[in-house]
Amino acid sequence: MTKDIEKGYTSPKTKIGQHKMEVLVASAEELFAEKGFYDTSVADICKHAHTAVGTFYIYFATKTDVYRCLLDKYQAEIKDLLADSIRHCTTRYEKERRGIKCFVKYAVCNPTVYKVIWGSLSIDEKMFHDYYVSFAKSYIYGLQSAKEEIATEDYTTLAYALMGISNFLGLRAIFEQMTDDQIDKMIDDTIMPILSHGTLK
Repeated sequence: MTKDIEKGYTSPKTKIGQHKMEVLVASAEELFAEKGFYDTSVADICKHAHTAVGTFYIYFATKTDVYRCLLDKYQAEIKDLLADSIRHCTTRYEKERRGIKCFVKYAVCNPTVYKVIWGSLSIDEKMFHDYYVSFAKSYIYGLQSAKEEIATEDYTTLAYALMGISNFLGLRAIFEQMTDDQIDKMIDDTIMPILSHGTLK
């Protein structure tokens, strides 16, 4: 097993260990979304996962650590999906178009992600901070690599603005239970014209 001291959890090296950890994280995710962090105990998580409490402490030092692991899971999952969605794009315009659509559709399929991510702000502000800063750094790097196609050199502000667009479009799509076609229309008819006339060359 590999202990990540900064994150506070242990990554197993065997498939069995990985499965046990994933079951614990999935159980924690469901309970955190349903009951909240403070009303969920380690014993609750283990009972839901049909796992002994001792097994929990093989992988996690505290309940906060399993929450942090869950945020890391979301981040890796979303980054992989976004990377795959833009893999064959040749322009920044198309990368933004496909990336925003990808995130919004992911949000509709995984609405509890918002509860868990934003819930981290009341648990450990640094956890919340690190989650979004990590995304911003990746976004900034991508924008800088396409600077010829972008009408500003303030890549940091632009990265956060685009992240905000995706976040709140995701919320709207959840609130209104949008279909994929409705999401595509919203982004193609409104968001992309805004970006192409003010941000992207």
